[in-house]
Amino acid sequence: MQLEGKVAIVTGGSQGIGEAVAKRYAQEGAKVAIFNRNAAKAANVVKDITAAGGTAAAFACDISSVSAIDNAVGAARDRFGDIDILVNNAGAYLMTPIGETEEAAVDQMLDVNIKGVFFLCQAVLPDFDRKGGGVIINISSIFGNTGFPGSAIYCATKGAVTLLTKTLALELRDRNIRVNSIAPGWFETPLNAGYRATDEEFMRRADERFGGKGAWMKPEELAGSAVFLASADASSIMGATLFVDRGWAAY
Repeated sequence: MQLEGKVAIVTGGSQGIGEAVAKRYAQEGAKVAIFNRNAAKAANVVKDITAAGGTAAAFACDISSVSAIDNAVGAARDRFGDIDILVNNAGAYLMTPIGETEEAAVDQMLDVNIKGVFFLCQAVLPDFDRKGGGVIINISSIFGNTGFPGSAIYCATKGAVTLLTKTLALELRDRNIRVNSIAPGWFETPLNAGYRATDEEFMRRADERFGGKGAWMKPEELAGSAVFLASADASSIMGATLFVDRGWAAY
């Protein structure tokens, strides 16, 4: 098991990509702290993990709040010990065409996608320093590298995550802290379920660039990449973005 004895925080771990990563980390031997705004939903994932013989616990955390982040990290530390791995997966995606964008939507995406990611990275630094190193994996997006109509603010926040990853990788490498990101393509998750079900133009654009209908991925297809970047096999990878996108970035 590649993560035996490690303690990992996975944000947004109650569904979709976060759930898949949390379950795979537990299979690889990690103790998983699942951070989620709705702790009850996260608890369902914990039940699945423990039933399969893994170790996990759910912690309520609104990552748009710095005090909530600090409290949740402290609670996870009390439960499992110092943190080894942080996966910043939680995100907010609201399609907001220019001319129709409201301030509340901008604030939500900035707070969750940038502010929360940064302060979670900051919150685990004492743990990493005590343990002599650590791993941060930021879940960015293909939209952090290319644009998509109707998603200007979301694309901007994910582009910021990409540059945050590069900068922190340089700033923290002398402390044996590796920072990388994963840029998912189109995965079938609850975050985009509404658009998939009702927005024909959204689907047309996605399918066109993906190479045809039916090319959407399942969250489990990303989990192995998150294991690799957290493992010793990735010991010299720093500041990189790993695209898991069925070729979207190469289009």
